[in-house]
Amino acid sequence: MTCWIIEDEPPALRRLTKLLAEVRPQLHIAFTTDSIASCVRALQDQVHPDLIFSDIHLADGLSFSIWEQVDCTSPIIFTTAYDQYGVRAFRVNSIDYLMKPIGAPELEQALDRLAQRTAPLPHQDWSRIAALIQERQPAYRERFLAQKGQEWLPIRVADLRQIYSQDGLTFALTTQGQRVLLDDVLDRIEEELDPRTWFRINRAQIIHVEAVRKVQPYFNHRLALELSPRGEGENIVSRPRVKAVKEWLGK
Repeated sequence: MTCWIIEDEPPALRRLTKLLAEVRPQLHIAFTTDSIASCVRALQDQVHPDLIFSDIHLADGLSFSIWEQVDCTSPIIFTTAYDQYGVRAFRVNSIDYLMKPIGAPELEQALDRLAQRTAPLPHQDWSRIAALIQERQPAYRERFLAQKGQEWLPIRVADLRQIYSQDGLTFALTTQGQRVLLDDVLDRIEEELDPRTWFRINRAQIIHVEAVRKVQPYFNHRLALELSPRGEGENIVSRPRVKAVKEWLGK
């Protein structure tokens, strides 16, 4: 079997690739892309795969527009971070989906459901489904302005792994370990981030779920996190937040 992955977040792509190798090593990933335009071209030029994994929100728009432009015969499993109101649109339209961060058991169940499916899905009204999904979604922050020298440059929230305060300033750490200065305070930033992927582990640090590599017990019933990239913070979960961070990481 062959599959394609449409995903614009490199850590999420790596995670899904690794999980597929574990639960379905016979499944060959033949093509990956991070944009609507390149996927449309591939579907027009290549043999359609046996399965497609598709993120919903891509850099150049919602992936639903792909299926509006090309008549695709491949089954699709959407990967999404949308909340209960968004996934309702999938359920009522019998569309398979996986909530991020994806776990091995959920991935295996989705693949089993696909293998047991006997009838093709009916034609979908993708524009209607897109409207349903966006209907009650909160508007989370997508970009910050980061200072570099005398300039301020836009940087995507998806490209950050940690935001922290130090010496009265607010810094962010990118996926590549680069530190940038943000013109905002941590309290306001926390309110504007998606709580499914971001968590404030102590008064000075907010971290992305994809940054966590290991969790260890720490002095005074706290937790110590191994993060990648590590950054300059303590990476210690304060005692009142221990239970909540465990629940967050286990979702």
